[in-house]
Amino acid sequence: HTTCRTVISMNVHRFAMKPYPVPLLLLSFLMNSRLIASFHSSSSSSLAIRRPSQGIIGKVRNLQRGTQAFTRLFSADGAKPHRPARVRRKKKDLERGASAISSSTTLEWERFDYDTSPKWDARFEDGIHLASSHDEDWREVEKRETEEDTELQKKFEKLHSAWERLDMATIQRATEVLMPFINETRWERVDQILQQRTSNVKFMFENPSNPSNVWACLRTLDSFGIQDVDVVIQSGMFKGKAALSQKRGMRTAMGSAKWLTLKNHLTVQNALEASRDDYHIVCTDVNPTSKDIREVDWDASGKKICIVMGNEERGVSDEAKAMADEFIYLPMSGFAESFNLGAATAITCAHLSAASRDGKGPFRPGNLTERELKTLQLKGALNSIQKKTARALFRKEGIQFPPEIPL
Repeated sequence: HTTCRTVISMNVHRFAMKPYPVPLLLLSFLMNSRLIASFHSSSSSSLAIRRPSQGIIGKVRNLQRGTQAFTRLFSADGAKPHRPARVRRKKKDLERGASAISSSTTLEWERFDYDTSPKWDARFEDGIHLASSHDEDWREVEKRETEEDTELQKKFEKLHSAWERLDMATIQRATEVLMPFINETRWERVDQILQQRTSNVKFMFENPSNPSNVWACLRTLDSFGIQDVDVVIQSGMFKGKAALSQKRGMRTAMGSAKWLTLKNHLTVQNALEASRDDYHIVCTDVNPTSKDIREVDWDASGKKICIVMGNEERGVSDEAKAMADEFIYLPMSGFAESFNLGAATAITCAHLSAASRDGKGPFRPGNLTERELKTLQLKGALNSIQKKTARALFRKEGIQFPPEIPL
């Protein structure tokens, strides 16, 4: 009994601790098998092996498990060790998580990278060989990027045009159809926020180099109740693998801001030409004619306000400066040369908010037209319900939407 326990313990320990060479493991297994068989077949043994204790049975079962582990330890070719199922599952989970991080296109406003030269992000890679140094490859890349930027601009134009074509009756009817299927508390919150939106101020971002800065800015503008945002994405201004990768991120960021009215422009000239009739264009720039933001009379022009924020490194372009009506700067007292784009946007919004009182100043909460408010309420309802449910309800009620509006 003692000998059996000792030999089994030794070999179970060997099986459990480390993979011994095959001949040694096989020899140990055979020794254990013969020893146990001899004890078990001896009916006259004084050790009463006929009714072994639970300890012996447990050791034999452990030896059987060790034998099974031994057979799984090597594959058919005897070269590659076998990993336990728990280890394999853990490895698969890690690989699946890494794959989700690298391939995910779900981009959140909370993920900020404030660097002016952001690192390349694999989430924005789509198979283009950006690492090539050949001029022909780069020309092909730039051509494709220009085409995608143009497609995005056309997509936004068609989307805005489709919403403008909807008549008020359809907008009202569609909202009423969705209302019973939306949580009452959520709808009250959505409606309360939309009632405080302002269209008297909009921001325009000219060729920002880092999409994380854009996400931070969009979050800030949404928090201050600013509804309209313009983004200029000029293809020729982005050079290099990281820059092109981040520019793709900006396209994704614009699509993720579902509560804002975003417009994309291919050049700053086109953007400002479309705004100069209705907006007083104010560029953020430091020059001899710039005013301290605390000293600006925001009601002097009698127009709505368009704040132009330049690139993180280059600032606003000469084209934007030539079309500006006024220049402002943010006062600084430290050694830093400038604020980060996201910080500058937040500080500017804080000054605009502080200058708005009693229906005067740049911010005019709740100044949306009836059509603008009803359209935003319908968008809010669509954002609060599953798309397939909305499609089924509209189909049942015979409500049709233009194909450009995603449902």
